Amino acid sequence: MKKKFIRFAVLSALACLIFALAGCQKPKTNYEKLCENVSYMQTGLYTANDENFDVKLTTTTQEELFIADGKANAQIELNILTIVPSNAANLSKSYEFTLTGTNSSVSGTITKSRLGINLLCNVEDMKNIGEPKTLTLKDGDNTYTFQLENKCANITDGNGALEIAYTHYQEKIDAALEDKTFDRECYVKLLSQTNENNEPEYYWYVSFIKDKNDYWATIIDPITKEVVSSRESAKQNQTPAN
Repeated sequence: MKKKFIRFAVLSALACLIFALAGCQKPKTNYEKLCENVSYMQTGLYTANDENFDVKLTTTTQEELFIADGKANAQIELNILTIVPSNAANLSKSYEFTLTGTNSSVSGTITKSRLGINLLCNVEDMKNIGEPKTLTLKDGDNTYTFQLENKCANITDGNGALEIAYTHYQEKIDAALEDKTFDRECYVKLLSQTNENNEPEYYWYVSFIKDKNDYWATIIDPITKEVVSSRESAKQNQTPAN
């Protein structure tokens, strides 16, 4: 009987400790709650080009099937390699590629996409290669080697862009979270446009999406961290940045 009493006392004390520790946990901030509903987050962009090909490697964490329904479902990692040949005739070819990082390499085959406008594939097993550095393409006797440039280096990352966009719409988001009516998923993507010198400029696009016709979106300069423009829903007028 004494042993049973001691065991019961120990278990009771342990249960009390667990509840006490749980009670000591800090409540999540509204930004942390927002991060739980990210459906698309671009984590990297690597590019290269020569007279034969334009190369782009995009890394993301996203819904397996993205649907603009306000909910972030199960996530997968995608590493999309896109190659655009300068000669359209080369779209009909398949190429063996080797992607080499700081730790190791991964190889595969890239072929014409369903749309037929580029070569496209998902590069699997990239977790262990480290930072992508070079890409080698082989087409029979021809070999092409590219030094990849990390376009996300030295700029604010996708998480930083999300926080900037949250701050921009904080009053609306906080109010919706507090009354439990927030039903928007977060979409974070790095976009590019060509400037007057025919050079690409990059901007973060961050959107809080309820459905395809109801969203709050921002364009953010990744260097200055300025909200360049913002828009609430497709039917509303553009609102000035803060």
